[in-house]
Amino acid sequence: MELAKLSSKGQITVPKHIRDVLDVKEGEHVAFVEEGGIVFMAKADLDSIHDLQEILSDSKFKEVVRKAKQLK
Repeated sequence: MELAKLSSKGQITVPKHIRDVLDVKEGEHVAFVEEGGIVFMAKADLDSIHDLQEILSDSKFKEVVRKAKQLK
């Protein structure tokens, strides 16, 4: 788990480990997708967003999200 602090302007610094995992560099875009109260971040290129959409539509993944919401 990585943590980031929200600035007064609503900005965060994405931790280096996460930038490396997403393979994002300065000036590139990231996409945020909310599903069941959980927010996912992905590199904003067509392949990455397509992969994320496939994961989010998977029934097993939806069950994990449902269980996670019950833990709140």
